[in-house]
Amino acid sequence: MRLTRSISGTTLGLLFALGVAGWSCTGVSEEARARSAADVDHGLGYLQECDAQGRCNVAAAIIAWERAIRLDPENADAHRYLGAQLLVQGSYERAESLLRRAITLYESGAREDERQRAPLAETRNTLGVLLMNTARTDEALGLFRQAAEEITYSTPHLAWGNVGWALLRKNRYDDARQALERSVNIQPRFCVGWSRLGEAWYHLNDFGHALEALDHALDASQPGCDRNQSAWLERARVRIQLHQADRARDDLQHCIALDATSAEGRECADLGRSVAP
Repeated sequence: MRLTRSISGTTLGLLFALGVAGWSCTGVSEEARARSAADVDHGLGYLQECDAQGRCNVAAAIIAWERAIRLDPENADAHRYLGAQLLVQGSYERAESLLRRAITLYESGAREDERQRAPLAETRNTLGVLLMNTARTDEALGLFRQAAEEITYSTPHLAWGNVGWALLRKNRYDDARQALERSVNIQPRFCVGWSRLGEAWYHLNDFGHALEALDHALDASQPGCDRNQSAWLERARVRIQLHQADRARDDLQHCIALDATSAEGRECADLGRSVAP
């Protein structure tokens, strides 16, 4: 008993000393946490360092976020940003591990701090995109719905657009239409949402509404919208159904001019041969 009391007293004294010294119960000092948080910000800053061609300092950002995780293994933001960047680079396995860890950390933090709910929703949406790219549509759909229904999430139109994307993959076209209409009602300038809505209407054989949606998708007044190859392809398909062969050929030429080597570019070329004058 004396030994037990002695050990307990020593342990309590050590914990008290660590607390005074600024250590958390996870073994990470407050200084390390602060440095980790600073590295997250440094990583975001590196992504703003871009040249005239739009090439940004991604390598430095990755190094900063990896260092942030080493300093504080429970830094959810570092896991989220690093996972999202690796997703963009196609490193799916490592990205998935990081994003799932971020979700666990945010879920834990959200029990005491509601400010964690918004980044939790964003991380769920990002992981859903990864799952869509690795043919796990059902799990992705669940994550997209969770993100879309989070009232603190600042960009729910992205999640609703992804709900529609997943439902399109499952051939649930009317359900997809409803989700995508919700997406573009929230953000009328969301050209990807309009493109997917046009696809949904196409599969529902409502070519008039499909054309209207795809016109919105390719609105040149919105930066980048007219560079969406999928939208050019979908509008060409719709115009073929509406017996507008000349205008369909114009759309297909735009599509090919963007990138003749992509999957969409090759599909546009094949379709173009079928409607050649």
